[in-house]
Amino acid sequence: MWISKLKLLLLVIMFTDGKGKRRNALHDYQKVSEVTLIRTDMSLDIKTKLLNSTELCAKRCSKNKGFTFFCKAFAFDRSTKRCHWLSFSSTSAGVRKKRDFAFDLYEKKEFIRDCIHGKGENYKGTISVTKRGLPCQTWSSMIPHEHSFLHSSYRGKDLRENYCRNPQGEEGGPWCFTTSPEVRHDVCDIPFCTEVECVSCNGESYRGPMDYTETGKECQRWDLQRPHKHKFRPERYPDKSLDDNYCRNPDGKSRPWCLTLDPETPWEFCTIKPCAHSIENATDITTECTRGQGEGYRGFMNVTYSGTPCQRWDSQYPHQHNFTPENHKCKDLTENYCRNPDGEESPWCFTTNPNIRIGYCTQIPMCDVFTAEECYHGNGNNYQGNLATTRLKLTCTMWNENMEELKRLIFRGPDERMLNKNYCRNPDNDVHGPWCYTDNPTIPWDYCAISRCEADPTPPLSKLGDSVHSCGSSKHVRIVNGISTQTGEVWMVSLRYRNKHKCGGSLIKESWILTASQCFPSRDEDLRHYEAWLGVHNIFDKEEKNKQIMNISQLVFGPKGSNLVLLKLSRSAVLTNFVGIIKRPYHDCIVPEKTVCNVYGWGYTGRTNYNGLLQVANLVTIGNDKCNENHQGKIIVNESEICAKSESDPAGTCEGDYGGPLVCEEDKIKLIQGVIIPGRGCATPNRPGIFVRVAYYAKWIEKVLLTYKVQSFS
Repeated sequence: MWISKLKLLLLVIMFTDGKGKRRNALHDYQKVSEVTLIRTDMSLDIKTKLLNSTELCAKRCSKNKGFTFFCKAFAFDRSTKRCHWLSFSSTSAGVRKKRDFAFDLYEKKEFIRDCIHGKGENYKGTISVTKRGLPCQTWSSMIPHEHSFLHSSYRGKDLRENYCRNPQGEEGGPWCFTTSPEVRHDVCDIPFCTEVECVSCNGESYRGPMDYTETGKECQRWDLQRPHKHKFRPERYPDKSLDDNYCRNPDGKSRPWCLTLDPETPWEFCTIKPCAHSIENATDITTECTRGQGEGYRGFMNVTYSGTPCQRWDSQYPHQHNFTPENHKCKDLTENYCRNPDGEESPWCFTTNPNIRIGYCTQIPMCDVFTAEECYHGNGNNYQGNLATTRLKLTCTMWNENMEELKRLIFRGPDERMLNKNYCRNPDNDVHGPWCYTDNPTIPWDYCAISRCEADPTPPLSKLGDSVHSCGSSKHVRIVNGISTQTGEVWMVSLRYRNKHKCGGSLIKESWILTASQCFPSRDEDLRHYEAWLGVHNIFDKEEKNKQIMNISQLVFGPKGSNLVLLKLSRSAVLTNFVGIIKRPYHDCIVPEKTVCNVYGWGYTGRTNYNGLLQVANLVTIGNDKCNENHQGKIIVNESEICAKSESDPAGTCEGDYGGPLVCEEDKIKLIQGVIIPGRGCATPNRPGIFVRVAYYAKWIEKVLLTYKVQSFS
């Protein structure tokens, strides 16, 4: 099967013009960081010039203008912004590599790789033996075979030495005249780039040189943001080997893929030969606990953290999906066990509840996190371990490089004696544990990959602040058996996916929305498919004049287990009588029992003729102990959650309401006290709704709003 696909691919590549007007010349090069080339043969030519970017260096080398030699590579000195164009590559004689932290080396792929695309007319490697094992005749020689293939007649075809070439683009691929008088010429044994390395399982370990898609489109470099903006930056995913523009599988798709240079096609799968036997790395396989993000978990947990049974992976009911055993061969998607086939934060599953699509299995314990080096007590303000990696696998930066920013964050100033090197610390007494700064421009800081020690209880909310006092903030939800609201809920947001309502949200600042993380199943969602509608009351009414449509530029996921995500808008909302901000509660406040609150949403209403109007339902808060009793011990509500229920007709939240607010009023001020997350069914009698307690995460929200000032995809 893959052979027929390969033939189609080769035909398409032959007729595809991959060098459009805006094509970046860097796509022709293979990069090696912090390396340069040193010539031991001083007859080899070099030319240097000050230029501002590697793109300009590559463009000059590719055009080969102004040189007395053929440019095969360049080294870019980052410290001086100087290009060093080279007449040689790392495969040339009289050359050696040298480690130099100031340089990045870029070599033309056609000179250093021993595989071909299509007919191989651009091949300029060093293979010089035919398929029959015959040595090649030197192109400049007429012995034993006279010919007209001279360097002067085929400029740019690199007819040097006796290397295999295809100067006329013939069907058989690169060839040469042989040194045998009986055999005039023969084709060379050069593999296709699709065959150099095979794909095992889903190809997550594939590190081969394929850089075209299955339809023949050239791949976009991972370190560039044109023509497609994306989050798969090599520095953010250092273990995914996002080299140059080679096909990779950083996000657990069914097989390797790449971004394309076609502006109309963001990405496509690649056609690569499958291995005869799929081999899975057994070092991360666990059965009783999870390690890292739990991608190697192979245990038998088959219910979500809330107790909802999981749907079988080989079933499409009640939820249709592409995570089938056939598509993810090495992910052990057997029966209905919790798994993590796509690199999510933890193992998960589709649920058997038609109204709850996905549930996370965060109740599975983590492996080996309870040593002195790998866990913290309380909120980790006394942690002195040597961990220097965030939960997103970003390397921490030195504290002394970020001291000015940290001093702006901490009123009294940090204790600099505690801030060693780039180790994870908690200098601002963050409720949610140690953190650090990063050098990623879109993620200025993040929490570290470390957990609270075993048997160390979550610090009570009242003990993490100065004292319990009034909240001064508000709440919202989305409703079964609610009534239509008036147009006063100016903070309500309809989050749209492919122009359909998916979740609710709350505008908490002009450019920030608070919602539930379940609305974005992956940290690497393609945000171009999402929109935020503000100022709407009827999501079916296309004529609403007060509607503001916003693009989302960044997701900032909350602390581990929070179920929260903050959305950064691509531009600030314009505040009007129909678009406004809802106030947030203080970080240490507690909502008294029997407080009357409202939830709002556009989700499932329990009616067949839903008219698209924003719905509201009245709920009354109850204490966590009583909430646990109502759930009969199947769910344990903790300090980070708040419960509320209807005192009359069954009313509550459902799919489509998730991410919306639970709004409570204090001193005539509406505050967002909770965020709707998937629960146990929709408005189930005697089952209070469980919401994320916003007050518990108020300091995290404030910290993000103060520090995340850079737009995504900058």
